[in-house]
Amino acid sequence: MKETLTTTSAAKLAGVGVSSIKRWADEGKLRTVKTPGGHRRLVLSDIMAFIQDPEGHSLQPLDENLGSEWGDAILNLEFHGLQSRLLEARGRNGSWYKTMDELSAGVRETGKRWVNKSITIGEEHAATERLSRVLDSIYESMPVASNAPKCLLSSAEGDLHTLGLSMLQVVLRELGWRCLWLGANTPVAEVCRMLETQSVQMVALSASKASTNAEDLARQIQTISASCQKTETRLLVGGSGAWPENIPFGFRIHDFSAVASTLSTVK
Repeated sequence: MKETLTTTSAAKLAGVGVSSIKRWADEGKLRTVKTPGGHRRLVLSDIMAFIQDPEGHSLQPLDENLGSEWGDAILNLEFHGLQSRLLEARGRNGSWYKTMDELSAGVRETGKRWVNKSITIGEEHAATERLSRVLDSIYESMPVASNAPKCLLSSAEGDLHTLGLSMLQVVLRELGWRCLWLGANTPVAEVCRMLETQSVQMVALSASKASTNAEDLARQIQTISASCQKTETRLLVGGSGAWPENIPFGFRIHDFSAVASTLSTVK
């Protein structure tokens, strides 16, 4: 029997972040196996082979300072300063999906600081609201064709967090998509109704780590997936909520780079 690793152990072995391991698995660069309990595992020999010969994809060690630097920027920079910082990162990275993966580290760091009581809930909310407005301004500044495909954006039913969707809309706009925003805590029935009455080519659902009810999220996915199959609409499911790994008629996305790679393979 082949020795297997969790995604966390595989990331430590490769010297990268867990999100990179999950992305490479989603892209098919690393094989995965399922345990009897349904958990995803990676084969040790495959990880070692990929480290030695990643087929031109270098395994870059995770920058431990990245989250702290972006956390400082999110909390301390005013609107135009944060906007400039993001635009600089976009120029350096060459894409918004890579930049949003960087920014995600800062968002997580901001959350950790609130948990550790180094910032107040008011400071965290103010910083998050400012970042959302900056992301909206970047999204609106990018032109898109009037006949571009349209994506429906929604948080899971019961989830009040939309920052991930704000980041996603920037990534999608650069990839040539228009976005129809439903926002936080949209009932599943309304998502399905919009699917059947609006001309959309994709639905993107997000659930934050506050969404811990795996059974309820699985129920939501089953219902929305059925509507997607009926309307032939692709489905992306992201965020750190307790989504099932296997999405009927859809894709489980773990970071923004996986959004770009998934869309490039399903066109």
